[in-house]
Amino acid sequence: SFDAINHLLCEATLREAGIQEFFAEAGIVPLTVVYEDFSADYAGTLRRVLDFLDLDAANAPIPPPPLAPTADAVNEAWVQRFREERQEGWENRGW
Repeated sequence: SFDAINHLLCEATLREAGIQEFFAEAGIVPLTVVYEDFSADYAGTLRRVLDFLDLDAANAPIPPPPLAPTADAVNEAWVQRFREERQEGWENRGW
């Protein structure tokens, strides 16, 4: 339902803010991995993570992804519907 998805989005946003605050207070600069980049370049993203961890990325065997992406036009339609409903009545829409 819309309410359930919205609740989870708010929860994820709060948790992300908490994690970012923790990193800032601890002086940690994390590596940011964006899902779309990871999905588009699985091996390259894994090598970037290994480099960030100062591990030998050049010689590390990279196995194939354990799961195939499942996103499709139906998923995208649901995302767009949620975004539209979430912004109902907003003067300035962000999505």
